[in-house]
Amino acid sequence: MERTDLQRLSKDELIELVIQLQRPDKTSRNSSKPPSTDKKEKRENSRPGGAKPGHEPHNRRLADNPDEFATTDQLIASYAAGPCRPAPTWS
Repeated sequence: MERTDLQRLSKDELIELVIQLQRPDKTSRNSSKPPSTDKKEKRENSRPGGAKPGHEPHNRRLADNPDEFATTDQLIASYAAGPCRPAPTWS
């Protein structure tokens, strides 16, 4: 908020703004809120999420000689067939 914006405020609005600025945000430490509602950045001992630098990923390799191939349409058709109907044969 700029100085000119503050000059346009009424006395009551300025008082309310000062009171609001003096009142800290509610956290689990100063209210009855559970710790899970605190923002992660503000929690003590918080670490960034996700994979850590230097972590080796665990990926599955693709098979060199797959037993069968199926298109997306064939897979969708087999799911749509449901458990009561026989699954389609792959060509």
